[in-house]
Amino acid sequence: MLVSLNWLKEYVDINIAPYDFGEILTMSGTKVETLTVVSENVANILTGKIKKIEQHPNADKLVVCTVDMGSDERVIVTAAKNVFEGAIVPVAVDGAVTANGMNIGTNDFRGILSYGMFCSIEELGMDTNLFSKEIMEGIYILPEDTPLGMDVKELLWLDDVIIDVELTANRSDCQSIIGIAKESAAALDLPIRDFEIYSTEEKNNDIADYLSVKVNSDACERYVAKVLKVKRVEPSPLWMQIKLLNSGVRPINNIVDVTNYVMLELGQPLHAFDYNSLKSKEIVVRTTDDKKMITLDDKEREINASMLMITNGSVPVAIAGVMGGVNSEITDQTSLVVLESACFYKNSVRLTSKQLGLRTEASARFEKGVDPELAGVAALRATYLLEKIGACEVVGGLIDVYPQPVKTTKLTLDTNWFNAFIGISLSEAEVAGFLKRLSFTVKSIGDGILEIEVPSYRQDIEVREDLAEEVARMFGYDNIPGTIMGGETMTGGKTPIQKYEDALKNVLVGQGYFETLTSSFTSEKRLSALNTSLSEELVRLVNPLGEENSIMRNTLIGHQLEVISLNYNRKNPSGHFFEIANTYFASAAPEELPVEEKKLVISTYGNDDYFELKGMVEILLTYSGIDNASFVAGGSDILHPGRKATIYLEDVKLGEIGEVHPAVVKNYDLPKRCYVCELSFKALYECCVTDKKFVDLPRFPASNRDLAILLKSEIPAASVENTIRINGGDILESIELFDVYTGEQIPDGYKSLAYALNFRHFERTLNDDDINPVIEKILEELKSSFDAQLRE
Repeated sequence: MLVSLNWLKEYVDINIAPYDFGEILTMSGTKVETLTVVSENVANILTGKIKKIEQHPNADKLVVCTVDMGSDERVIVTAAKNVFEGAIVPVAVDGAVTANGMNIGTNDFRGILSYGMFCSIEELGMDTNLFSKEIMEGIYILPEDTPLGMDVKELLWLDDVIIDVELTANRSDCQSIIGIAKESAAALDLPIRDFEIYSTEEKNNDIADYLSVKVNSDACERYVAKVLKVKRVEPSPLWMQIKLLNSGVRPINNIVDVTNYVMLELGQPLHAFDYNSLKSKEIVVRTTDDKKMITLDDKEREINASMLMITNGSVPVAIAGVMGGVNSEITDQTSLVVLESACFYKNSVRLTSKQLGLRTEASARFEKGVDPELAGVAALRATYLLEKIGACEVVGGLIDVYPQPVKTTKLTLDTNWFNAFIGISLSEAEVAGFLKRLSFTVKSIGDGILEIEVPSYRQDIEVREDLAEEVARMFGYDNIPGTIMGGETMTGGKTPIQKYEDALKNVLVGQGYFETLTSSFTSEKRLSALNTSLSEELVRLVNPLGEENSIMRNTLIGHQLEVISLNYNRKNPSGHFFEIANTYFASAAPEELPVEEKKLVISTYGNDDYFELKGMVEILLTYSGIDNASFVAGGSDILHPGRKATIYLEDVKLGEIGEVHPAVVKNYDLPKRCYVCELSFKALYECCVTDKKFVDLPRFPASNRDLAILLKSEIPAASVENTIRINGGDILESIELFDVYTGEQIPDGYKSLAYALNFRHFERTLNDDDINPVIEKILEELKSSFDAQLRE
């Protein structure tokens, strides 16, 4: 929210530097974001009245103006087209500086000296977004009653400091000059000045002849209406325009400007209807079956029955709390005005504003909550101002529909509890004093206990802790002594499964793999592109962000392939990626939540092949203490039919690995060959051996045997190795396949596998009598299982 410091000073006597004031306000709980001077560079620009305009004798586009500066007259040569005799304008005299830093002096314009320059809005440094195109394109014309010779910096508040205040959602009472003034007065311990309102002591009730109001919805807590006769619709006084401009609001006319002025001043949104355009003597606040209406911004809005409307009994004339309709807009022909000051339920306004995609200054205030007690005060304040500036004549009487007046909140605060809660030591009188500064009504009921009546505008105060916060911020957060936290504490740490996950990530990163973080959402199209059928286990979202994010993923492979595609199509020649994340499956029982299963996916493309990725998986398995996992041909249709394997540890399926299927490669726009492995993180963790046991170095030497066998080509080497391991007994220490040979001396359809077997006994040295029986047993089993023969 933008706050004019000059306007604020009309209510609080602030006599300290703006920066110091901002610091005090921030430390008291009202955060100041920035402090900005409207136009810091402007100097020596005065007001002057054009008495005479003559054509320049030597230039068709220039005119020579004689300007009355109050104490003297001077000649100004200009090319501006909007100047006229009698106009009062800003004049930059000798030695003046404009907002853009230009120094002004005396200049010769084709034989005639110009002793200064007329100034535009831009040259004065005012916000160009708040003025019409016509005003922007010419010299700024000031009101005809503007004093001559006056410093424009003072007149237009160009030296005003604009305070940008960040408000939390619970402090709706601070959305106004008066609200910030109350905070400022409390922080500085100063009194706050009151403002004038229209007297309610009226002898007649003529408003009944013009209007009646019905409220047919609980979403309208209070509705106040005044009727005024318009004397003239014209620009509002300069002092009002300046306050609006410095608050970021564009002046429109005296009627509308007063409603905006009171909204900024008091925080109560107002709206003015053209009475004759209402075409009715009643206002009905209700929902409606109408489908469309045109708002004041000339846009057609789609409305529905959930939105609260202000109607004339039959058709909507305003969207409650958001924006008025063009069918009741104030125009130059307006002769009667209905002034609305209402309080609408914040949730109703918030939902309506969201559905319409329309957020206004009024809706922003209603969304945070407006004090119902403020509606009557604001209506009378606006009435006073409209009468004061000569815009309207008041019709007697006031309509006030207020079925359930707000109840005053009363709380008690134990001073002893407060001191223990905050960690300071304040007396009962000091606590009461701080609360009184914030306009709380405080009464002592003995034993250090205070009975407190909360002002109606402080809707954020509900419990004693709220009161404690109020006292603490007035005391000063920086004055609260620092203490060490007491009580018993526990050292935090990661669980074993979290540590295991971190360890796997470290291994993968150490091997040159990059971790990816992808979305948990996917779509039918992306799942179908994986060459798999859509299962009933899919978890579909009820309210998705879009079709592309309508399903919770049941595999990490899809997103991993998208990462590869992105890198490949950005000319990255190779890549190694991994991710550990959840996948989602529908539970068997419809009423139960979906099942989350964490998985590990590893992928590579470029220079690597299947065996490089298999080696990476084996490194992970070895790190996890899994030494006897088997890779069995087969797997899902995501992978190439002849280049894939399922990874098992005995009967437990750990995952699958392989080259991506050519159809999937095409669907995802991937390089010709890329490889992926998806493992069950849960299965890995349950099978891993985390305990590291110390084993003595062997004291006895090992005995090595080489074993070359001949067998059919289709028999997997893993099956052969498993057979050797099972029949090797306790003395077989390790197996290594060191040669695979097909060629001369090997029959067609056969292959030769050569293994290095390492035997060792930890209590004695082995001899041939120990090893030969084992070798024979192994050969017998290979012969029996695979028809394998020892190759001579």
